[in-house]
Amino acid sequence: MEETKFPRFYTVIKSNYLVLKGSFIFSIALLFVFPRIVAQEPATRARIGLALSGGGSLGIAHLGVLKVMEEAGLRPDYIAGVSMGSIIGGMYSVGYSADSIHKLLNLIDLAGAIANKIPENKIIFLEKRHFQNSIMSLPVSHTGVRLPKGLSNGQVIENFLSYYAWPAADINDFLKLPIPFMCVGADILTDRIVDIKNGYLPDAIRASIAIPSVFTPIKIDSSLLLDGGIIRNFPAQEVIDMGADIVIGSYTGFRWRTEEGLESVSDIIKQISLSRGYNDFVQQKKSVRYLIVPDLKGLSSADFTKVDTIYERGYKAALPFKDKFIALADSLNKLGAGKPLVSILKKEYYSFDRIEITGNDKYSDRQIMGVLDISTGEKVNKDMLGDRIDMLYGKAWFEKIKYRIEPRNDSLILVIECTERPNAMFYGAVHYDNALGAGALISISLKNLFTSGSVVNLDSYIGQYYRFMATFLKYIDWRQRYGLSADFYADNTLVPILHLKSETGEAISRNLSAGLSISRRIGLNHMARISGEFENLNLMPRFISISGLSGISYNYIKTTFSYRVNSLDSKHFPGKGVLFDFAASSSGLLSASIRRESDRTAFDRNNRGDFSFDRFYILRTGCKQYFSPVRNLTFSLHADALYISKCDSAISRNNFCLLGGIRSLNERSIPMAGFHPNEIPVQSAAGAGFEIDFEFYDDLHLLLMSDFFAIHDIYRGKGFSMIAGAGAGLGYMSVIGPVKVGIMYGKDPEREYFNRIKGYISIGYNF
Repeated sequence: MEETKFPRFYTVIKSNYLVLKGSFIFSIALLFVFPRIVAQEPATRARIGLALSGGGSLGIAHLGVLKVMEEAGLRPDYIAGVSMGSIIGGMYSVGYSADSIHKLLNLIDLAGAIANKIPENKIIFLEKRHFQNSIMSLPVSHTGVRLPKGLSNGQVIENFLSYYAWPAADINDFLKLPIPFMCVGADILTDRIVDIKNGYLPDAIRASIAIPSVFTPIKIDSSLLLDGGIIRNFPAQEVIDMGADIVIGSYTGFRWRTEEGLESVSDIIKQISLSRGYNDFVQQKKSVRYLIVPDLKGLSSADFTKVDTIYERGYKAALPFKDKFIALADSLNKLGAGKPLVSILKKEYYSFDRIEITGNDKYSDRQIMGVLDISTGEKVNKDMLGDRIDMLYGKAWFEKIKYRIEPRNDSLILVIECTERPNAMFYGAVHYDNALGAGALISISLKNLFTSGSVVNLDSYIGQYYRFMATFLKYIDWRQRYGLSADFYADNTLVPILHLKSETGEAISRNLSAGLSISRRIGLNHMARISGEFENLNLMPRFISISGLSGISYNYIKTTFSYRVNSLDSKHFPGKGVLFDFAASSSGLLSASIRRESDRTAFDRNNRGDFSFDRFYILRTGCKQYFSPVRNLTFSLHADALYISKCDSAISRNNFCLLGGIRSLNERSIPMAGFHPNEIPVQSAAGAGFEIDFEFYDDLHLLLMSDFFAIHDIYRGKGFSMIAGAGAGLGYMSVIGPVKVGIMYGKDPEREYFNRIKGYISIGYNF
């Protein structure tokens, strides 16, 4: 009845009841079904982060770890590196494989790059004399001598990094590299960690490897950066911040030593200086799922020659993790494929919308662009740009010069950064050898002192057998290829045996010359020169002369054309390159004198005495070729020839040359193994020889040499005599310069004033 009485109300109640009932049943069903729905949704693929520590050369072990990961099919999604880890990680992020980086490190001299070992053939000819030929080279300013901020300004290592990071040069966000990357530096102004995620990749890596006192700091934005390992030598937190869910770490850094392990003062200092970075590693490793610590005992962090050994240690340490890496890779692949790796290594050319030059004051943009010879819009590859930077550096205008490539908005900018050399440089060294005795080498180089484009070089060897050379050079073209110079030279040299009239013994050859010249530089390694000189040459016996002779003096006017080549990669113990020297001169005697104890007699064209005032000519040439068929073994072949048109005797002329010794002492010396320096005075000579240099241990060389000459000595009327010599010794490149010591054997069938077996020794850099 009630249903009939209130039909609409009843219908509404019934309808709402059914809705509520359905909603309740649906809600209960969701409670049971929802977990299944959630479980069926695909899980997120975990991301792998790789943290690579510093450790100097020991960081090469990271490559072994990467190789095991490659074999397991496990690729990192993010990489962070410190110091050596930033080099390995940065190159891997660009797209190089572990094998390709391994091969590359075997081919290049990474130790030389880190030590800023610049090949001498990259240096302008006129600067080769001072280049790497002193214990100290210090800039001098009006405030005094300025000490460098580090042993190396990074010129070579930055060239290396720019060359191999070339495919990524237009990427300034490191998260956009084929594998996202970052490296860690330490800001010495604020004492904080700096995560470097963008900019120019070689600059970022260079900052991360800037070992204090070894490298100069590098400024990026407002930070002055050194090696990140000072504060953080293991960047686990960095890869987590990048987005890594699972961290794999490779640690090749400092290991804490117990009391028994601290065996020396250097061990204690090292433990103190590296304790902060090690303590940070102890905290950082807590975030790592797989930590690989290669056994690197017995290996030095400064030994970059043992690439294979260090690589194998890393590979061996990672092998026990290989199965875990395979399992991890399989589980990740089940969740979906990783982000595809985009290859950029085939990127060869860039063209630039603008070229900017910064840091230059003494040398104009026009001069720099004249050498760079690159136009906007022109296609440029890394070899071309690297060669032009080498050419600019080799001109000795700059203490450092580098490039970086900057993408700005829609443009690509080539930036040339210059650090100009100081106007004044001071060089110092010490030296000792059989011929010159002990002495000090002191040199000063002054640029732009009087006028722009001028150079003043003052070089001296201060000792009993002194040398002094002064040059004032003025370049007369804006490319600095042509130069006018005023030159002065003086030396005091022992001649161990000489016939003067009827007497024989030691004599002193004292020479002085002054003149003008014009020179033409061809490239970095060739020089042509025409000069006019006044020469004063003196012979003074060191024995007690029966005739009372105390000296003979000659005054000449001389004109010379010379052409010289020096393409050696190193001044000392070179591995490759050519030395070539050709000179043709014409001389005329102006006057002469003979000094005795009681008087001096002068001679000229009107009073000739025993002297000839006829013009004479000298032709001289020498060539030496170095080549290395295998590593640590160098062969060199050399040949020398001399012709003097007139040379009567030691008393009437002083225009002979002197043969003997393992190196040339001055322009009149011709080296020959087996004989004392300057032992044999010759009018004409032709000979050849060879040398073998085997570096059997680091910087320790076994030296073998042999020479064979046909000579016409100054006492001989006509014809030639044949002489031969050989030598063997050891060489060592020390902190004070090259050291050579050995024995020689020389045979002259015409005369024997000395024993056939002789010793030689040379210590330090040469004048």
